[in-house]
Amino acid sequence: MKVLFFDCFSGISGDMVLGAFIDLGIDPAYLDAELKKLNLGGFRIKAESTMKKGISGTRCHVILDADRHHHRHFNDIKEIIENSTLPDEVKTTALAIFMRVAVAEGKVHNVPVERVHFHEVGALDSIVDIVGAAICYHALKPDLVYGSKINVGSGWVRCAHGLLPVPAPATAEILCESNFEMYSKAIDGESATPTGVAILAELATFSPTTPSFIPEKTGYGFGGKDFGVLNALRIIQGRKSESNTIMVIETNVDDMTGEMAGYVLEVLLQKGALDAFYTPVYMKKNRPGIHLTVLCSEARLPLIEEIILKETSTIGIRKYPVERTCMHRHFKKIATPLGEVTIKISQQGDITRATPEYEDVKKIAQESGKSLWEVLEMIEKLK
Repeated sequence: MKVLFFDCFSGISGDMVLGAFIDLGIDPAYLDAELKKLNLGGFRIKAESTMKKGISGTRCHVILDADRHHHRHFNDIKEIIENSTLPDEVKTTALAIFMRVAVAEGKVHNVPVERVHFHEVGALDSIVDIVGAAICYHALKPDLVYGSKINVGSGWVRCAHGLLPVPAPATAEILCESNFEMYSKAIDGESATPTGVAILAELATFSPTTPSFIPEKTGYGFGGKDFGVLNALRIIQGRKSESNTIMVIETNVDDMTGEMAGYVLEVLLQKGALDAFYTPVYMKKNRPGIHLTVLCSEARLPLIEEIILKETSTIGIRKYPVERTCMHRHFKKIATPLGEVTIKISQQGDITRATPEYEDVKKIAQESGKSLWEVLEMIEKLK
């Protein structure tokens, strides 16, 4: 499993993200060719291999034509991305990042999202930063992405509206909608921008400590300011051994309807849960309730947590890793007088089980008018 860890010891910005991805091995020519699919023009990227504080890394410059600093509304940006020839997965990720910024800007300025007028973020260089980050992310195809606490800096930053406190209001709002911790150390100025924080919040899961994985290489993306400390984003790429470890997520609820409960299980299974089920329980004040248990891979954990918190009435969940043993499984099809049936064969040592797939059995029973038992007995003789 490929792992990426965004180490934000001196903050994060869009150009730092691009620089770190390029330093990890993304070909600048590939990035430039993909960005041309936006059909915008008026810009070019320049990746500069350089040294800062004795560390080698990459400074990524987005160079614009003199008259290309257009301000745009969110709907303008959405239309540009949707009408591009970029892959759908890149479009989806880029729009999700921009949505985080639009929601934050809308809240700060008290306007609906569709009326948000982007200033710095809507400029062409920031469109390049966000779409470029999405391109690099999908090119690397990581299985797990983590992000550290964010050093946001301190003091004041000059924006289109004048001097504002660090973190800038839009950055603070994006942080409020994420699960990332912020802190300030050794930096006088803005070290975390709305663009950078939105990219991190969309791509990564917060890890309060360095996650456990095998590091393989690092990429340093340098910022343009000199804070007196190393101004860089470090992305560490590595791998995590696949094992039989899975995550168990649990919660108890006593104020959710049966219809809602049924819907939640459907969504969880559709979104990659390995299993999900309810157990009836008695809760505080002797209220009958349900105990939800979900099994999932570690990679799916953030998504499963989000679904549970969004779709159920719970306000908290428990989670822990467990080991599991799985029999080896494969499938074969057999012909019967009433149609083809898929058989699942499970094996472990000398143990073998052959089980017809329920949906095939049900379909034959419904179409033939025979009972489920009759169809099962017929299949048993043919296995």
